[in-house]
Amino acid sequence: MLFPETEYRKMPALYEMDDYDLCMTEGDEGTYCLVDFDLFSRQRSALMNFIQQYSAHTKKHFNHTQIHRAVCVTTTCKNYLPTNKTVDLNASLEACINETIWQSYHIEAKFSNIQYCNKKGEKKEVTKGDILVVGVFGIIIVLNMVGTFYDIIVSKSENKAGNRFLLALSLKKNWDRMVAPSGKGPDSRLERLRVINGLRSMTMVCVIFSHTVLTMAFSYVENPLYLEKAYDDPLKHILYNGTLVTCTFFVMSSFLLVFNFLIYTENHQVSLWDFPKGVVLRWLRLTPSYALMIALIATLIRHFGNGPLWKMVVESESIACQKKWWTNILYINNYTFDDVNCMPQSWYLAADTQLFTLTLLILLVARTPRARNIAVILMFIVSLVVLAGITYFNDLDATIIQSPETYRRLYAENYTFRLSYIPGHANISAYVFGFIAAILVYRWHDEKKDISKYRKYLWAYWLLCPAGVAVILSGGLFYIDGVDPSLLFRTLYATFHKVIFQFLLTIFMVGCIFKLDNVYRPIVEWRGFSWMSRVSYSAFLVHTVFQRCLLGIQMRPMYLADYYASVLLHSSIFSSYLVGASLYLFVEAPVAALMKAILSPPKPETAEENK
Repeated sequence: MLFPETEYRKMPALYEMDDYDLCMTEGDEGTYCLVDFDLFSRQRSALMNFIQQYSAHTKKHFNHTQIHRAVCVTTTCKNYLPTNKTVDLNASLEACINETIWQSYHIEAKFSNIQYCNKKGEKKEVTKGDILVVGVFGIIIVLNMVGTFYDIIVSKSENKAGNRFLLALSLKKNWDRMVAPSGKGPDSRLERLRVINGLRSMTMVCVIFSHTVLTMAFSYVENPLYLEKAYDDPLKHILYNGTLVTCTFFVMSSFLLVFNFLIYTENHQVSLWDFPKGVVLRWLRLTPSYALMIALIATLIRHFGNGPLWKMVVESESIACQKKWWTNILYINNYTFDDVNCMPQSWYLAADTQLFTLTLLILLVARTPRARNIAVILMFIVSLVVLAGITYFNDLDATIIQSPETYRRLYAENYTFRLSYIPGHANISAYVFGFIAAILVYRWHDEKKDISKYRKYLWAYWLLCPAGVAVILSGGLFYIDGVDPSLLFRTLYATFHKVIFQFLLTIFMVGCIFKLDNVYRPIVEWRGFSWMSRVSYSAFLVHTVFQRCLLGIQMRPMYLADYYASVLLHSSIFSSYLVGASLYLFVEAPVAALMKAILSPPKPETAEENK
């Protein structure tokens, strides 16, 4: 339904902010509060009726019946401040804002919720945890410096291989690892997997893009109409329905697990004892960088800035990390998702770890090709039944409806997101396709399968990307005004649209591995994606920190535009990969090298190899 923009402009602003700096310099009792108010009218009001009708379109519109104000109580509402200290501040704020709304719009506002108040002179206490985390960062830097200087000294020696544990901490060596060409190693089959680098890097950029828009909608916005109009732009539905791209990570993770496992079994005997070993090794590989970021957010991050929105955007996550860090470290936080979460984007790490654990167990139990085929079929059937059951019995949407209020509340009340998107069991199908792809690639490589006979179908292969985009855009159906799909249709769509996308992705990936075409493959195998792929995990961990801090320090409602979103996106990508590279060099790569040094027997190493 189209609403006249002239009528829209008559509504009270959804967000307003008083001057924060001025408020904090007014007298000795400057108080600045973030408050929500509900609009209503005791008499018939055409404006109130319009506000209610407009807000009823929840898929595309904010709830304009509730307004959000950042108020300097000691200036804007000084005439309403009680002289009697027993009088409720909430009542004073309601009287103050209500008069303003009544005078301008002839409707009323009643107090709904006060998020918090900042007072002049408040200081953030430095805790023992802050000092401890500073100490940990200091130790990490010192250890890397020691390892680097040791490497420089050893590299000048002609006959000394050096201590592997100290060399694991060398920034020089870890830099070489980061920028080295991909696929170089003892097994030539790994050279074919360069497509993984491109897919991982491009998917990571898409994730940063989606979170850029999410954080903009989470903040105070001067022109919310920009976001509301975006739902009528078909191109922007690539963003709103782009949650499918996360399937790429799951498919690749499954592929790498199964493919490397099959190669490993060529020269090693495996048993169920390898299950706890594999799980522990994965935990050790992921957790150090992850835990360090959790510690940073829980402690030091709150000292990085200040502003009217700082507590809402930044410190709320800090408090969540102080309380819920253990759910992240145990990789179960996707099942404890609620109103406020520590690193909410890390649901993916939890889900991927859960599926990794399940798939590793299946590989160890089902050791024959026939047993694995049966296991894959059963996994696929279970994935369809589970997703269909979740959607049907909980009456969920077919896909995540990225409504403005969903963005504003960071999915806190979106049950489709919580029940059918982030749980591990809701993403089994992606691991099935990665499993199948790995078995096919491994088998076809050993059989030296000639796929040149399939080149006559290149036209179909070139349609894979447009088809994938079409699957993503198909979610726009559920944003059309007046369209209310039946529960059966929603269940079928929720069950199969992911599967179709994952199927297309799997064919694309296998085709690139076997060099089927020369159009897509040179792009995804670009040399520059090698280092980006290695840094992607660290960039994933740090990217929301920049976005939250940037929004936390804003002093005025943000004016949104395509150009502004583009600038914020590019700055997020640059900052994330810059700091992500540092996290990789100082933490992720040293931990991986130390694990290799501990688990692998020492080998004779020449001075030339050590350089």
